Amino acid sequence: MKVSQSILSLSLVLFGLGTVAAPQGVSIALAIPSGTPTPSLEFVEATKEEPETKEDGISSNSSSLGSPPPVLEIAFSKLKNIYRRYIADELVDRGWSKKCNFGKVMVRKEWGTMSQSQRKKYTDAVKCLYNRPSQSDPVLVPGARNRLDDFVATHLTFSNNIHFNGYVFAWHRHFTYLYDQELRNECGYSGPTPYWDWVIDNADPRRSTVFDGSEFSMGGNGETIPHGNTSINAFGITLSLPPGTGGGCVTEGPFTDLVINLGLSPNVSAPDQNQTAPPDVTSHYLAPFADAFKGDTTAAVQKRQNDVPPEILQGLNYNPRCMTRDINLQWAALATTTALARILSCGNVRCLEQRIDGWEEGASDEQQARDQLHGGGHFTIGGLNNDPFASPGDPVFFLHHANLDRLWTIWQSQNPTARLYEVGGTRTPFNNPPSDNVRETDVLRYGVVGKDIIMRDVGSTLDGPYCYVYA
Repeated sequence: MKVSQSILSLSLVLFGLGTVAAPQGVSIALAIPSGTPTPSLEFVEATKEEPETKEDGISSNSSSLGSPPPVLEIAFSKLKNIYRRYIADELVDRGWSKKCNFGKVMVRKEWGTMSQSQRKKYTDAVKCLYNRPSQSDPVLVPGARNRLDDFVATHLTFSNNIHFNGYVFAWHRHFTYLYDQELRNECGYSGPTPYWDWVIDNADPRRSTVFDGSEFSMGGNGETIPHGNTSINAFGITLSLPPGTGGGCVTEGPFTDLVINLGLSPNVSAPDQNQTAPPDVTSHYLAPFADAFKGDTTAAVQKRQNDVPPEILQGLNYNPRCMTRDINLQWAALATTTALARILSCGNVRCLEQRIDGWEEGASDEQQARDQLHGGGHFTIGGLNNDPFASPGDPVFFLHHANLDRLWTIWQSQNPTARLYEVGGTRTPFNNPPSDNVRETDVLRYGVVGKDIIMRDVGSTLDGPYCYVYA
């Protein structure tokens, strides 16, 4: 079936069955193959196209990492529409023939589009997780007290293998999926998986449905405490992050009683050392890097404890404290549709990995700083999210990474034949020390939160263990 037919076919199915009225702006014209399962209303809404606006456009520069030749304009709305056509076309064509079909596909939604009831059920399920017992070995992770800690410990342990390299998208896609499955299988959650679209809230995240502090939010900002820069020691480097608008414990919303057990306490300077804008952290990323596991994701981490940096080993000890946030408006302002369109203009996955993490080869320091929406999302939230190892302790981590997964998925859909199972980049962060290229047969490990999986099996959200799309 042609791409242009897919959305029309979907609406015909629902309209013909009398399930819903035809979605506004979608014509009823074409029949679908017999035997095609009925799509849900949520899926039809997710695949409706939106107007393509010039405001979303950018001028794209070519790159040594495979970006396309210069073009006059690339619209982020256009990229999303291509994604919508792809997923609709793919699922219409496959009918019942594959494990993932209309009858089973789940639609992930932006947090603000979920009903209050759905949001409340989601946060209740998250709270259920930190009332479940830990499954970690107490010798290896003495600080773990609950199931949420197991996810933090897994991220802590593997951090030096899953950032600034060819594993960053793949590893976190499956990590986010495993967390979602835990909410469903252990805590009975049955609603949509949420993501946080940073662009919607870039003027002031504190006013968003994610951080407004209501019972239907993911909790508020941290208490306002005058403070200076936060010093982060990670990946063999030191970053100095400017203060935001909070800095203290989160005292509003559903997670006020959440105790953070793992990770180190932050090193925060005095208020007189405040900075008014984000520093150029990317200029420090190329400093010498001491890789904890020599880029070998297949190694048994438990047997390599002597290689683990002190900040990780210490972070696995018991360190109970409140959850902190420090929402930073300067970092938030960097998340624009222009920035997204530029990032998604990459021609290969290695470019995409480097650009969104702010270390693209050949880009200026200023451009790298504007591109780093992965780290920038964490720094927008601040507090615990400034810790690149223990940040999953803040449940909003998973909404942030679901959005990163959404962007990867949109990028893949622009050329699915070439991009769905494309791997790129090297095994060590920043390729320092130099290492082999990532392969599609490389094994990704998840400790006590999930089984091993190979890179190729995480390539498509409609195959392997997955069956989900993004609205």
